[in-house]
Amino acid sequence: MFANKLIRLIIGFVGAIFLPVQMITTFVLGILVNLTFGLLLIPFTVIWVVLFLGPLLGLSYTYERVAVIRPLVSIIGIPLAVIGNEYVALLPSMGEKDSRYVKMILCQTFPYTWRFNQYHNHKLTINEDDILNKILREVSGAKPLGEYLSNFNQYKENKSI
Repeated sequence: MFANKLIRLIIGFVGAIFLPVQMITTFVLGILVNLTFGLLLIPFTVIWVVLFLGPLLGLSYTYERVAVIRPLVSIIGIPLAVIGNEYVALLPSMGEKDSRYVKMILCQTFPYTWRFNQYHNHKLTINEDDILNKILREVSGAKPLGEYLSNFNQYKENKSI
């Protein structure tokens, strides 16, 4: 839980610094993506998967399974999660806001990224006392992420009925 709180603190600080840059990059890259008929999104997605998603999932899986190396995993994963979150924030969403929110939540739930991914893919259920539930409540403090999680949870409840 300490690693997650540290990530949220750093993301808040770095996000405040990068806010003006984010407005410019999303605008300029949005124009470039439109000019390339969306083809520019392919390298952005490959970079996300190879440099951020894969390593975050692997580190998170290791964090949960091998308690002895949790400090080492945190040392590598915390900066990776923060940089990954900022990477997503600097890119244009191009109408795929849900995808953007999921990517941000994946970063912000580290070191429980693996659990959130399982939960998001309907392979895991969490109860009120689960650590992931507590982290998701904190993450949902950001309005767009909170709305996404609320809609996702409603969808999940309706699907299970």
